[in-house]
Amino acid sequence: MRPALKILKGSGSACVPTSSFATLYRRLTRFLADVFPPEQNPQSQYPPASAAEFVSQRFAKAPEFHRHLACELWTLLREISEVGHKVNEKTLHDHQFAHLIWVTVSVTNGAESPTSFFIQGAPGTGKTLTLGVLMQACIRLQTRGLMKGKVAYCTAKPYHIADKVRGKGMAQRRILRTPPYEPTDKDINRRRLALCRMNGEFMKKYFPGPRWTKLFAQRPSTEAAARQMIADYLCGAELQIEESDEPMVSNVARVLASVATTVRGPSGTTELLTFPPMPDAACQIASHTGDAAFAIPPDFPLFARESVGISTASRGDALVILEPASVFTSVMQIERYREELHRHVEVILCDEAQRRQPVAFQEPVLSAGARHIPLVFAAGSQWYGKNWDCRSPVHSFPESIRRGILPDLGVKIFPSAGDVHFPAETEESLQQLLTTYFQPLSAFKELGISQPYDVNTLVVVHGRLVDTVVERLRADYAERGMAATVRPFHGGEEDREALQIWFDTPDAGPNVLVSTASIVKESLDLLSLRHLVVGTRVSTDVLYHLIGRLAHGRGQRHGVDRMLVTLQQFANSSLGATPFVAIDHGQKFPDDGFTWVNGHALMSDRAFQRDRKRLKEINDTVEVPAHRPAKRGESPVIKMACGKSLLPADHGKIIDPSVRSTPNAMTHRLALLPATHEEYDPQKGPPSHNVVRQWAAVCGGLSVLETYPSIFLSVEEAYHHGCDPHQTLEQKIAQLRERCHGPGR
Repeated sequence: MRPALKILKGSGSACVPTSSFATLYRRLTRFLADVFPPEQNPQSQYPPASAAEFVSQRFAKAPEFHRHLACELWTLLREISEVGHKVNEKTLHDHQFAHLIWVTVSVTNGAESPTSFFIQGAPGTGKTLTLGVLMQACIRLQTRGLMKGKVAYCTAKPYHIADKVRGKGMAQRRILRTPPYEPTDKDINRRRLALCRMNGEFMKKYFPGPRWTKLFAQRPSTEAAARQMIADYLCGAELQIEESDEPMVSNVARVLASVATTVRGPSGTTELLTFPPMPDAACQIASHTGDAAFAIPPDFPLFARESVGISTASRGDALVILEPASVFTSVMQIERYREELHRHVEVILCDEAQRRQPVAFQEPVLSAGARHIPLVFAAGSQWYGKNWDCRSPVHSFPESIRRGILPDLGVKIFPSAGDVHFPAETEESLQQLLTTYFQPLSAFKELGISQPYDVNTLVVVHGRLVDTVVERLRADYAERGMAATVRPFHGGEEDREALQIWFDTPDAGPNVLVSTASIVKESLDLLSLRHLVVGTRVSTDVLYHLIGRLAHGRGQRHGVDRMLVTLQQFANSSLGATPFVAIDHGQKFPDDGFTWVNGHALMSDRAFQRDRKRLKEINDTVEVPAHRPAKRGESPVIKMACGKSLLPADHGKIIDPSVRSTPNAMTHRLALLPATHEEYDPQKGPPSHNVVRQWAAVCGGLSVLETYPSIFLSVEEAYHHGCDPHQTLEQKIAQLRERCHGPGR
């Protein structure tokens, strides 16, 4: 670690910048202004042009810790500049480096130095790496003895943190429990139970629990070695495998050899995922390679949840904490970890803070007895509220595309305003979705782009229809003789990582993942994603975040290549929830509706204008209605029809969208209930997800539960702490409802 940059010389009113700092300051502040012109970002604070004024007015008079952190950041900026802007084996984009400069100059502002910073950028533009550099600065301060407290890295969702910390290269190692991860007794038993769900009688007969544990302990390195080990065991035990059981023997061998894992299939089934061979699977490597944690040395005092990373110290002794944001927002966790965690936190880094304000992180720390207000650095794609001291210059979607960071985005809307719109989650709307899904786009044919059904796709539908859509898509692909692999995702961290690896592994045909908006909208990084299909009602905000998932896709971009978002509209959906309204695109459209060519580029002005000329003869057009409901006495802006509900609570019931008094499938409070009622028995463990949904339905909080699936974790946590999980659920729903909509709504 190099010595820190010396910023000033002299003291008091006579302090002046060193010549090396003055040169660095002029160069970097000029770079900041070039990337983010001040006139385009009036919400942001910019540094003075003079290094002398900055040092005397902003740096020298700032609190001591702010100066130490700023000095370390200036040092890092100098080092990053010297190596071609490379960080964690990646080259920083201009906006990332400019955001780091903005943070560095904003940390010190004399006696009024801020304590909270919000870094705003479009989804998929590398905000996590920016936070990773801030993490690196804090670790250097701790190493130099200038920071005695802890730095905490957190995310809004518990499952969001894993990718940010481990990195893609480590995900497969953790799923298969290869070094540096070691399988626990729980992991070994979980694998056997998963295979039991595939064929319980087979596992009970040939691989009972004790025998399975002994076989797993041998850890064969290849599938062939695993099959030989199984053969030796069966021969010694005088057991004979039936020919019909050979597929299960193959499944067992793959799991034992750590080349495959199990995931949930449709209708409660269990399916096997076989991964490509991993080079040097037995090699011990660093456990934290993600953009957020790349700077953490292997032996540094670190605490991380088991599902996140590998701890080297207890929560109390650790200098770095990797936890979900709930550690600062959960009343139970605040009470439990007050002494060993909260009172010692000096810096908090939060990825995707969502609607959380800085006081949500700072108040628990101050209440625990901390001497100073912790500094909070949050990164997000959208700005919520005005309680942050500093808001960064904004890096928008169009700017990202102009700079080549994000791909062009095409849009497909259906049905046309004059075509029939059915209510959401009905048999008719589902059939409309599946029919349209396989229709080729004339624009893509003209542009020489692969058709949407031939590329890796994420399909977002209602939670109760995920399995139905998976089975229908599998049948439709098979009927057309098209090679494709379609899988469901119902949540769960093990499945999440396994499915992400599977999705990005090249196969004979496209990979199609079907899930719900609440599960994927915040964190599902599918690098090979090319097509997003939204086949359920979503709000404008949720649609924005779903498109953010599409923006995280990476692939070879050339010519007119682009990604595509397909949106289905319904008779009972919000007409304003479209890409034309949800995202900043820089185009102008008539307020009373307009004609759109499906597949036409929306985000890039250059591509938008090019498509306007090239696709003017395309007849694959749709009438986009005005983004408002019809006024009293006015004809509906869309053509509506009734539909037969597919949801369990109203299955088979005819939904009439024109009758407001009729509870439809989405507003009915029992719509998301399981098909069978389940009684809760505290003696058998925490309440299941089905039970929690039943409780939420009774108190009218199903929509809140779908928006904030972390409630499930709060309920389970309440059970383990001896609290009433039912009461905790109702309190949590009430708190979230008040936070988002105000009291009484």
